[in-house]
Amino acid sequence: MCAVVIAGCGDSKPVDPPPAADSQEANERHDRAVERALGAMHTAALQGDRGAVARQQQELERLARADPRPAATSSAEDPFQRMLDDFEFKRAPLFVQQIASSPDRHRIFVGVDRATYCLLAPAARRSAVEDVYGPADRALRAAGVTDLEFVVVPVTGRVAMFGQALAVGRAKTVRLTQRGRAC
Repeated sequence: MCAVVIAGCGDSKPVDPPPAADSQEANERHDRAVERALGAMHTAALQGDRGAVARQQQELERLARADPRPAATSSAEDPFQRMLDDFEFKRAPLFVQQIASSPDRHRIFVGVDRATYCLLAPAARRSAVEDVYGPADRALRAAGVTDLEFVVVPVTGRVAMFGQALAVGRAKTVRLTQRGRAC
């Protein structure tokens, strides 16, 4: 943390930490910056501008590191719930923007920006999913949960459906669906 020094009349003094209202304002500014970066990434992807997409993804990574909120660690006893609680959104390599879980099974739907995801080559799409699904699956298997289904779908305002899947991680493997190969 940096100390701010205000100089005046030849004397300097450190500034006290900001009050809680300023912290709330910092959180809101941070959230707006993330949303702007996501919007710019989507626009760049629609235009097919890989360089601009990469720059916005770097900005999202920078914003994730600079998040003013402390990282929380779940205290849930259930390993699946702990994984959901600790899931990192808007981070490389997949930049997940939504997540929904199935109440009756260990299935999660992760929503990604379709234009950005589909701008990747098929092998890179699969690799991005593997890089997120693999560690989650291994951690759950170590805790005794062996049936994780990780379903990548486009971000939507509706309930995610398996038929929308772009990729599926299941039983230690990831496969692109027909939609995920054709996009």
